[in-house]
Amino acid sequence: MSDTPYNDIDQTPGVYPPDEEPAVAFPWPPGRDESIFDAWGRTWSGSALAPRRFFAMLPRKGPITPAILYYLSIGILVAGAQLFWAMVFGPSGDEVASGIGAEPWAPLMEFLLSPVLLLLSLFISAAVVHVLLKLFGGAGGDFSLTTRIFAYAYSPQILGVIPVAGTIAGFVWMVAVAVIGLKVAHGTTTGRAAAAILIPLGIGLTFMLLAELIVRAGGLLEVPA
Repeated sequence: MSDTPYNDIDQTPGVYPPDEEPAVAFPWPPGRDESIFDAWGRTWSGSALAPRRFFAMLPRKGPITPAILYYLSIGILVAGAQLFWAMVFGPSGDEVASGIGAEPWAPLMEFLLSPVLLLLSLFISAAVVHVLLKLFGGAGGDFSLTTRIFAYAYSPQILGVIPVAGTIAGFVWMVAVAVIGLKVAHGTTTGRAAAAILIPLGIGLTFMLLAELIVRAGGLLEVPA
């Protein structure tokens, strides 16, 4: 018999009835007699490597603080690694050319501001996606649920401790986990979950590309003194 949870009403895989708790306890926050490191490891492996089962265990209602603390633990760790690499290698060629982030104190400031920037990123991303999910008729829970899904879906971004390649791989992996998390926890379809994430992501990447092209064009048109 499959151990995949089912909704008693429509037998949808991966979705618990709102008032029913899963048989297996959710791994975060740590239990009374459990090491925080053990709980963190189980949370990371569950969310990153077995997201369907992990997000099926995520209660639809629950405190948001533990999820945020887990999210920040990864984000600050990655920010610290990026500070280290910036101190070792210095600013990139693009930063030197644009003058943005090339100041010697810029990496330290980015690290110190990382908790605030991470929280802004989390709540803004979750808000945009939740609104779209509601418009598409795929929101089976509230904004708090979407925020907690995004917090745990951030797990693959730990690869950001590896410059460039790790950041890109972690981002793609994170998006895939977030789509699965929205589908399972909200009880929606893959298409609706993917659209709610990929539409704003595509718009944001387009604006970033245009901004980069404008900066580069400005550098090429600058007349030497």
